[in-house]
Amino acid sequence: MILLVDITENEAYWMDSLLNWAQENINLLLSSFVVSVLLVIALFIVIYKIIIIKRKSESRLAEKNMEIREVNQKMLASVIYASRIQAAVISSIVDVKAIFPENFVLYRPRDIVGGDYYRAIRCGRYSVMITADCTGHGIPGALLSMLGVSALREYMVTEYDAENPGTVLDRIRTFIKSTLVAKDGRTLDDGMDMTICCFDFEKMEIRYAIANQTALILRGDNVIKLKGDSMPVGKYIVERTHFQTLTVNIEKGDMVYMFSDGLQDQLGGSNCKKFLLKNLIATLVEIHNEPLNEQRIALEQEIIAWRGGISQIDDMTMVGIRV
Repeated sequence: MILLVDITENEAYWMDSLLNWAQENINLLLSSFVVSVLLVIALFIVIYKIIIIKRKSESRLAEKNMEIREVNQKMLASVIYASRIQAAVISSIVDVKAIFPENFVLYRPRDIVGGDYYRAIRCGRYSVMITADCTGHGIPGALLSMLGVSALREYMVTEYDAENPGTVLDRIRTFIKSTLVAKDGRTLDDGMDMTICCFDFEKMEIRYAIANQTALILRGDNVIKLKGDSMPVGKYIVERTHFQTLTVNIEKGDMVYMFSDGLQDQLGGSNCKKFLLKNLIATLVEIHNEPLNEQRIALEQEIIAWRGGISQIDDMTMVGIRV
């Protein structure tokens, strides 16, 4: 009987111990569960806030992108309209053909608008062709080109002007330097390279003035380089008082080429080098007997092939005239 009592007491002891252990672990589990639930809730709150912040950021970014797109569209529309204005002030193909029946014009601005321009003008007995390349390209170059065209409308008008193209460059230089004055009184270093060729088909000669460019006459197998002054129309470090007026004889069948430096300066080839004047001359020697439109196409194809995958780096202009 005594043995039975002892066993019951032991069982009771172990039962109490087990209950106490279970109670302690249940409390621990409950505490862990509560902490886990709180952590999950906190995590969900953080994630929710992150999502809200991200959505607000995305919404603001979308609004900013929309604003940027609207600004870009307005700017693009303005530049496109500006290109229409620029196209209106340079000579049309019809105008050029009326003065020079056999011609081609290759005109490729780097951007929608550019700093290159050309004009064909009748001044008394002279048929005048002008090509110019302003400092820069894009919008700054286009603004300068409008300045140059305005000056030409003022100073290249009469037969006397065509007889003295060097004087015309002098006047344009004075006009540009007096116009491009900063608020502190300094003259800006902007200007333009320009070639003025005044064709006298009665005397079969060209009276010309060149500011920092080169023009070419191809006569059979001969290449005649026309050079004038190695200074631009504008402020310059080594500036002479006057531009020269020079004269060269022409013959029936001559090809006269006037161009900006965008063609010869274009990068390309296997070593990403400039096209250079020598390669441009070699191309013209090869094609100068071809019909005018075919010359333009061949020249453009040559430059595109040279470029390869390289972007156009500058405005390109060339006018070809057959005497």
